[in-house]
Amino acid sequence: MRERVRPPKDEPDNVLDRLKDDGVFESKQKGLMFAAAVGFALHRDELDGLEVEQFGEGIRLSVFGDDEAFIEALAAATREDLAVLAAERQVERVEMFEKYAVLGLRDLKRVCYDERPDYALSGVLTLLDQLNRAGSGDLPGLEGLF
Repeated sequence: MRERVRPPKDEPDNVLDRLKDDGVFESKQKGLMFAAAVGFALHRDELDGLEVEQFGEGIRLSVFGDDEAFIEALAAATREDLAVLAAERQVERVEMFEKYAVLGLRDLKRVCYDERPDYALSGVLTLLDQLNRAGSGDLPGLEGLF
């Protein structure tokens, strides 16, 4: 059983720290949650082929509290099988979440910093608009924001 969720080591230009410092997310945990949702919405087909070289310092799973249900929902939607929710598959669920977060962090880095918006939050809003226009509609947990 895993007790920590690990962001990638040296994730894209420490985007989690930057987003937290810029006031976009109140914590790294919340940033990871959003990044995983983006990764799921845009990069579901890339999940199984993704290899993460190294992971950074983990965030205690207890910090996720009720948000752990989101990790479970991502896994169930990805595998299209409720058996993934079995206790013995907890490590698999956390690893899927970590990979989705890596994929989403790449997008967040691009829209919040590489494209140089006036504010990092503007980049997040642009990303949400792109997701909405693409008709993905698959940004779990963010229904009703559009």
